[in-house]
Amino acid sequence: MAGRRGSNEIALEDRAQPLRAIYQHWERHQWSPYEIDFATDAVSFAALDEERREALMWILAQRFHAEFNVAGLLGPFLTAAPDYESALVLATQVADEFRHVQAVVRVYEEVIGVEGGMEAIRAHAAAHMDPVASTLYAALDDTVRPLATSPDPDTFLRAVFGYHVIGEGVVGQTTQGILPSRLAGFGDFPGLVEAQRLAIRDEARHIGFGVTYVRRRVAEDREHAWSVFGYIVEGFQAICMQMLETAAPALHDKFLTTYGLEPEQIFEETMRNLRLRMHSVGLQDVVVA
Repeated sequence: MAGRRGSNEIALEDRAQPLRAIYQHWERHQWSPYEIDFATDAVSFAALDEERREALMWILAQRFHAEFNVAGLLGPFLTAAPDYESALVLATQVADEFRHVQAVVRVYEEVIGVEGGMEAIRAHAAAHMDPVASTLYAALDDTVRPLATSPDPDTFLRAVFGYHVIGEGVVGQTTQGILPSRLAGFGDFPGLVEAQRLAIRDEARHIGFGVTYVRRRVAEDREHAWSVFGYIVEGFQAICMQMLETAAPALHDKFLTTYGLEPEQIFEETMRNLRLRMHSVGLQDVVVA
């Protein structure tokens, strides 16, 4: 008769199951950025007036900046992963992020008509960056970079919380919620809509990994987990409030033209997503603005 498994072995198996499900979902939903047809998008972009063309390039710049920068942050996560299942899921995310970058590269080259390769695309995107997004991504970078030199469990927890829960689960989720309807308002852009749909599906898995890992650490020792990353929640809210009070007034018309929302509406949606993420990781009592 087979022996009864110990409680520790069962606990390890329970922890592995949701990560295996995320990996299996990735295997079932492969796609290629080269299968997306951007021919109609190129015609539609050429027909835009200058104001709407500029607004669309602002949206694309945020997308490119997010994908390109975060793809470069993922390497240390793999070496610091606490177990095989986590490393497996994180490896799929590396593939996802570079696939997203390549989809956006095709948009810049085939829809907008940027020539000169990656350096020219990066320069084009930098010229259309939203300063609010730039501030948030800089803060994300500061949170994740220490993992490269300190791959210990708490630094890993802090990086996962900052990257997966806040960066993707709040900032990215807010942006992703806005873009589909805005793209429809610019005209007929089926390639952009499809690329966005596929990226959103991928990023749901990334958020799922972050929530799964952080929720487990919170369940194991809530007080310690909060001591590791609680300041990120408070700092993120402070940055958002500061941007709303300082940068947003000067960018009011630009935000309205580009995103179709007042800065205050974007702030409220961001805070709503933050509350959802706090609830999902087991921190329902955290006060959010």
